Amino acid sequence: MATIASAILMASTLFHAGHASAQDAKSQAVARAGAQPSMKGPAEYFTGSVRIEPLFAANDPAPYSGAYVTFEPGARSNWHTHPAGQRLIVTHGVGRTQEWGGPIVEVRAGDHVWCPPGVKHWHGASPTSGMTHIALSGTHDGKNVEWMEKVTDEQYQHLRSVVPALERYTQERLLGEVWKRPGLSARDRSIVTLAVLVARNQTVELPFYVSLALDSGVKPAEISELINHLAFYSGWGNAMSAVAVTNDVFAKRGIGSQQLPAASPQPLPLDEAAEADRAKRVAEQFGAVSPGVVQYTTETLFRDLWLRPDLAPRDRSMVTVSALIASGQVAQVPYHLNRAMDNGLARVEASEMLTHLAFYAGWPNVFSALPVAKDVFEKRK
Repeated sequence: MATIASAILMASTLFHAGHASAQDAKSQAVARAGAQPSMKGPAEYFTGSVRIEPLFAANDPAPYSGAYVTFEPGARSNWHTHPAGQRLIVTHGVGRTQEWGGPIVEVRAGDHVWCPPGVKHWHGASPTSGMTHIALSGTHDGKNVEWMEKVTDEQYQHLRSVVPALERYTQERLLGEVWKRPGLSARDRSIVTLAVLVARNQTVELPFYVSLALDSGVKPAEISELINHLAFYSGWGNAMSAVAVTNDVFAKRGIGSQQLPAASPQPLPLDEAAEADRAKRVAEQFGAVSPGVVQYTTETLFRDLWLRPDLAPRDRSMVTVSALIASGQVAQVPYHLNRAMDNGLARVEASEMLTHLAFYAGWPNVFSALPVAKDVFEKRK
C-alpha cells in the first residue's frame, strides 16, 4: 500500500543526506522524533486531508523507507502499485484498503497489511474515522511507488457495495436533510449525537462526530465536560473509551490542556430550595434501600457535577435526556426533560431532539420516549 509515495521520495532527497552517514555507520544511531518536517499529502496523489511524517530513507543494507501517514475521515490514496511491495502497520483508527477487482477490506489499529509487488490497490481512512499507519515501502531501482488514477467516490463508498439503500439514506435523509432541519442548531445536534455515541460506546463513528462538533461551534471544554458528565449517566467504561478516541482528535487539532476545564472549577450557584426538595424526596424513597446511592447522588451529582460551569445547564440536561433515551431508560426522562426545559430548552428544540434521536438511537427507543415527552409537554402548558 502506499502513502509515502512521491512525498517520501521528495522527503528522502532532503533527509537522506543528513542521515546516510549515521545509517551506514557500524554502531546504532537514534533519529529524534520530529527531526524531519511533516508534509501534506499532495492532492495529485491523494483525496482529502493526508499528513506524512517521514521516519527514514532507504539505504543499501535496508532498501526500504518508512513514514507515519495520517488520513482524516474520508481521505484516501490514488490507485497505485509498489515495485518492491509495502507493509502497513495500522496504529490508530479505522481504515479501508482494496485490491483492484477485489472487495473493500476494513482495517483497524493493530492490524498489519502486506501488499505484494505490482499489486494495484488503494487505502485510506473510513468515512467517519481517521486512520494512521506506519508505512514501510521497499525500493527497486530507486523507486518505491507507481501512481495511477484517483479512487472515485463511487469506488470508495463501502456502503454501496454492501447496503446501497443505507448509503442513500445516509447521504439524502440523514446528512442531507435531518441535519439541516430547523428547530435545532447544528451545534445542538452535535451535542445530542455525541451523547448517544458515548452512552452506547459507539466509538467507530466518534472521531467524525467530534470533529463535526468542533466545526459546528461546540467548544473543546464542552466536549470534555460532556464525556465527564456521561461517566455518571452511562458508566465509567463508556466514558473512558470516548476519552481515548477524543484524545486523538484533540491532538490532531492542537487542542491542549489550556482549552479544557479545570479539575475543580468555581461551581455555578446552587438553587438551595429546589435541591433540598429533590434530596428529601429521593431520601424518603430510597434511603433505606441504598443510602450510598442517595449520598453520592446528592454530594457528587447535584452538588458537584451539575454545577460545573463549562457545560451550560441546558446543554447538560440535553446530554442527559439524549443518553437516557439512547439507553432505553425512559423512567427518568420526565424529571430530566422537565429540568432541561427549566434550564432553557425550548419545546420546539425538545421536539426536534426526538426527531434527531430517532436516527441515532433508533425508532423503538424514541417511540418508547414519545408518550413520556407528550405527558411532559401537556403538563407544562
